[in-house]
Amino acid sequence: MHTSPTGFRQHGLNAWRAVEGGFDAAFGSRLNPLRHLGAIGFLAFWLLATSGVVLFIVFDTSVTGAWRSIDALSRLPFGLGRLLRGLHRYAADVLVLVTALHLLREWLHGHARGFRRFHWLTGVPLIGFVFVSAIGGFWLNWDQLGQYSAIATAEWLDALPLLAAPLARNFLVEGAVSDRLFSLFVFVHIGAPLLMLFGLWFHVQRITRAAVLPPRALALALLATLAALALASPVVSHAPATLARVPEALRLDWILLFVHPLVDATSPAFVWAVVGAGAALLFALPFLPQPA
Repeated sequence: MHTSPTGFRQHGLNAWRAVEGGFDAAFGSRLNPLRHLGAIGFLAFWLLATSGVVLFIVFDTSVTGAWRSIDALSRLPFGLGRLLRGLHRYAADVLVLVTALHLLREWLHGHARGFRRFHWLTGVPLIGFVFVSAIGGFWLNWDQLGQYSAIATAEWLDALPLLAAPLARNFLVEGAVSDRLFSLFVFVHIGAPLLMLFGLWFHVQRITRAAVLPPRALALALLATLAALALASPVVSHAPATLARVPEALRLDWILLFVHPLVDATSPAFVWAVVGAGAALLFALPFLPQPA
């Protein structure tokens, strides 16, 4: 039995409404997180920005001092350092998850067309900024996980025909990582959120009453959950990066770093093709003919 794209979306919308109704029964419609995905995303962004400013104050932006400064932070009394690191990491996970759910919800409701086309088109680039900033954040700790992520990203970028010299072979080898290169890592991690903030302003500027924060009770519940998770399952650094040695037994954040295992399991060209096709589809959706 053939199902048209419209029929497929309708089935998906019916399933979404069923799940949403279950959440309404559990939390009430006013505090249903599925009805405040965009606002929760804003809350996660502001939490990332706030915790990031504090982390940057105590962070040593040098190759030799980065790992030590983060390790010292984790040893602060009363779990304050663990709380700060955990809030920063888990807020990033929340931002990625609610962004994906928000995108799905808007598509299921047909909000990629008509007067909402502007919001859709300005929202799609924000996905890239989220992942660029998130992945770049792992490099700053400069532990074995950051080393793995930086090399994996460089090798993935090397698959593009635009680069004249291989990044991984020329910049991420023993003795080549300098404070200047590390300053570039800092710029990536800070510059992407600033671009995202500018993009978010465009994204909501035509909305009359844009909700940039969820209801207070929902916001406090989310903050309490993230704080409890940060203390119960603290974010712990790996051993310091050593480019002469291949990292082993890494604890990946699969929400933020899934692209690296995907490249390892397939190929850089395949993942670039998937990313390019996905981006093209998202940008094209508002202009595709509506099936009858």
